Amino acid sequence: MDVRNKLQEIDDLLFSGNASNNAIHKALTADDKVLWTYLTSNELWGGAGSIADQALLENKGLRKRLEKLLIELGEMQKAVGKVNVRTEMWTSAFKHWENTP
Repeated sequence: MDVRNKLQEIDDLLFSGNASNNAIHKALTADDKVLWTYLTSNELWGGAGSIADQALLENKGLRKRLEKLLIELGEMQKAVGKVNVRTEMWTSAFKHWENTP
């Protein structure tokens, strides 16, 4: 699976939780340069207000699914060396939380 498909899964999940994000949609419908700019953005991987930080917090089930998808996306990005400075921090945190009862 490629990063575009994984981002589409995230977009679909956000839509199902009424947390649609126009920036994701624009990235998905654009060329690879725009896609990668979004994939390495603070909007996706940043701190307060980012998707990694705040999306779907009001719905525990959807939030857990989002964190799993972000782990998968982050791992794909790390494999090709195209990451945000916070990608590793978020994926590590999500993995830790996933394995904590």
